[in-house]
Amino acid sequence: EMFRRRTKQRLMHRLREMVWPSMGFRRSAHYIFHRLMRLKDSNHKIAVGLALGFAVSFVPIPGTHIIQAAILAWLLRGNIVASFIGTLFGNPVTLPLMWWMSFRVGDSAFALLGLPVSPMPSKFEFSFAELTDDFLGLFLPWALGGYVLMALSFVPFYAGFYWMMQEARRAQIRWKQNRMHRIAQSLTEPRG
Repeated sequence: EMFRRRTKQRLMHRLREMVWPSMGFRRSAHYIFHRLMRLKDSNHKIAVGLALGFAVSFVPIPGTHIIQAAILAWLLRGNIVASFIGTLFGNPVTLPLMWWMSFRVGDSAFALLGLPVSPMPSKFEFSFAELTDDFLGLFLPWALGGYVLMALSFVPFYAGFYWMMQEARRAQIRWKQNRMHRIAQSLTEPRG
């Protein structure tokens, strides 16, 4: 009860905050970065979770990214909280490009196999009917392309996130050592 809002936010306000945070993108990214640094896990496990969360965003099944990322993180012994954070990279700004790439990869794979593919509709609303009306020609190649891109992108994302976590933790250790050195120096300086 202590951390609840006094006035409950309306649904539209919460949705707007997800797309365009009122505190700004820089402050939101800063907050997320500090949450990552507080995770009590190895750089490897956190990088696995982040990479899975990012990579699963290529799969064009809205609403399942967090579930898929958590299951994969559990199977690969990655950090599940980091996988949740990784799914934030798949946002309304990046998802259209990621899903377009997924469709193109799936389209090419189906063409190589000689299977029929339907053209991407010019206006797509992500309704259940759109996906099920032409499941084999539209959704299946699109999902296949998403999973192919997920598999291909995991290793570079993992390497990047591992390096980022390693450097951030080294900087954190240096900062703590400098701080302790300054405190010790201030305590041992002669007063006068």
